[in-house]
Amino acid sequence: MSEVERQNAERQAQDRLSGPHAAPSPAASAKPALSPSLIAIVGGLVAAGAVAGVLLSGGGETAGTAERPALNLVKTGQIDKAAETLPADEKDKIVAEAKACRAPLGLMRLSKTKADAGGVVRIRAGNYLSPAFNITDGPINIAVPFPAPYEAGKGEIVIEGAAKDVFVELTPGLTVDTTAGVRRIPVIWNTSKPCGG
Repeated sequence: MSEVERQNAERQAQDRLSGPHAAPSPAASAKPALSPSLIAIVGGLVAAGAVAGVLLSGGGETAGTAERPALNLVKTGQIDKAAETLPADEKDKIVAEAKACRAPLGLMRLSKTKADAGGVVRIRAGNYLSPAFNITDGPINIAVPFPAPYEAGKGEIVIEGAAKDVFVELTPGLTVDTTAGVRRIPVIWNTSKPCGG
């Protein structure tokens, strides 16, 4: 056998050993890695679930922002005093619900920001419509039912009437002008203390 023939035979033997029927190498016997597409899909589902959870729970917000101020809660011991601003025909029912912690009351304060400011406003919170309040010299504390089920933690207050430069004390507060129409204010509230504790 010539030198060339011997080298060809060795190569053929090596090819047979490393061919399709050869024993798998340790790297080849390991499980295949997850595809990048599968990783991206699973990651997207986890992220979407987290976002949906936050949105459906009201965001878990407890501190108000300029875009969505917080409506404060009337404490249990202050319900009777706060109820003075409720309509006479609904007062007893609303107070009983608040004292039983079934439908707590929210509290806001209205005042004018300048000497020539003020006017007459009403507050709409869900199905509730307050009596008319004339915003004059001193601030007025106004109790209102929460504009959505208390457990929701968010809703909308609507200020109706004809008033300008009226400060609405929420957390944080804001100045409203209703001379050109109503002012809608998206609000949040802390649902951890329904009895105003």
